[in-house]
Amino acid sequence: MTQIQPSRVTPRGPKGLQAMIGAVVAIIGVLATAHPTSALLKALSEAVPQLAAALPMVITACGAIVAALSDPPELLGRK
Repeated sequence: MTQIQPSRVTPRGPKGLQAMIGAVVAIIGVLATAHPTSALLKALSEAVPQLAAALPMVITACGAIVAALSDPPELLGRK
Protein backbone atom coordinates (compact mmCIF):
# COMPACT_ATOMS: atom_id res chain seq x y z
CA MET A 1 0.00 0.00 0.00
CA THR A 2 1.43 3.38 -0.97
CA GLN A 3 1.06 6.43 1.17
CA ILE A 4 0.32 9.73 -0.46
CA GLN A 5 2.42 12.56 0.87
CA PRO A 6 0.63 15.88 1.24
CA SER A 7 2.06 18.52 -1.06
CA ARG A 8 2.90 21.98 0.13
CA VAL A 9 0.84 24.74 -1.37
CA THR A 10 3.07 27.55 -2.51
CA PRO A 11 1.79 31.11 -2.47
CA ARG A 12 1.41 32.76 -5.85
CA GLY A 13 2.82 36.13 -4.81
CA PRO A 14 5.45 37.38 -2.44
CA LYS A 15 5.20 36.15 1.14
CA GLY A 16 2.86 38.34 3.14
CA LEU A 17 1.05 39.85 0.15
CA GLN A 18 -2.29 38.38 1.26
CA ALA A 19 -1.80 39.82 4.76
CA MET A 20 -1.05 43.25 3.35
CA ILE A 21 -4.10 43.14 1.08
CA GLY A 22 -6.25 42.17 4.06
CA ALA A 23 -4.88 45.09 6.04
CA VAL A 24 -5.64 47.48 3.17
CA VAL A 25 -9.21 46.17 2.94
CA ALA A 26 -9.62 46.64 6.69
CA ILE A 27 -8.36 50.23 6.43
CA ILE A 28 -10.80 50.92 3.60
CA GLY A 29 -13.60 49.64 5.83
CA VAL A 30 -12.49 51.89 8.68
CA LEU A 31 -12.38 54.91 6.35
CA ALA A 32 -15.86 54.07 5.04
CA THR A 33 -17.09 53.95 8.64
CA ALA A 34 -15.46 57.29 9.42
CA HIS A 35 -16.87 59.01 6.33
CA PRO A 36 -20.43 57.70 5.81
CA THR A 37 -21.20 60.57 3.43
CA SER A 38 -19.51 58.93 0.43
CA ALA A 39 -21.56 58.65 -2.76
CA LEU A 40 -21.60 54.85 -2.65
CA LEU A 41 -22.87 54.69 0.92
CA LYS A 42 -25.49 57.38 0.19
CA ALA A 43 -26.78 55.37 -2.78
CA LEU A 44 -26.84 52.19 -0.71
CA SER A 45 -28.65 53.89 2.15
CA GLU A 46 -31.42 54.94 -0.23
CA ALA A 47 -31.75 51.44 -1.66
CA VAL A 48 -31.11 49.24 1.38
CA PRO A 49 -30.59 51.20 4.62
CA GLN A 50 -29.58 48.18 6.71
CA LEU A 51 -26.91 47.16 4.23
CA ALA A 52 -25.43 50.65 4.06
CA ALA A 53 -25.11 50.75 7.84
CA ALA A 54 -23.46 47.32 8.09
CA LEU A 55 -21.26 47.28 4.97
CA PRO A 56 -18.26 49.27 6.32
CA MET A 57 -18.09 47.09 9.42
CA VAL A 58 -18.31 43.91 7.33
CA ILE A 59 -15.52 45.14 5.04
CA THR A 60 -13.36 45.94 8.06
CA ALA A 61 -14.00 42.55 9.65
CA CYS A 62 -13.27 40.62 6.44
CA GLY A 63 -10.02 42.49 5.88
CA ALA A 64 -8.94 41.93 9.47
CA ILE A 65 -9.71 38.20 9.25
CA VAL A 66 -7.78 37.81 5.99
CA ALA A 67 -4.80 39.69 7.44
CA ALA A 68 -4.86 37.69 10.67
CA LEU A 69 -5.01 34.29 8.97
CA SER A 70 -2.30 35.04 6.38
CA ASP A 71 1.43 34.50 6.58
CA PRO A 72 3.21 37.61 7.85
CA PRO A 73 5.44 39.48 5.41
CA GLU A 74 9.17 38.99 5.66
CA LEU A 75 11.17 41.89 7.03
CA LEU A 76 13.80 43.22 4.65
CA GLY A 77 16.73 43.16 7.07
CA ARG A 78 16.36 39.55 8.27
CA LYS A 79 17.13 36.34 6.44
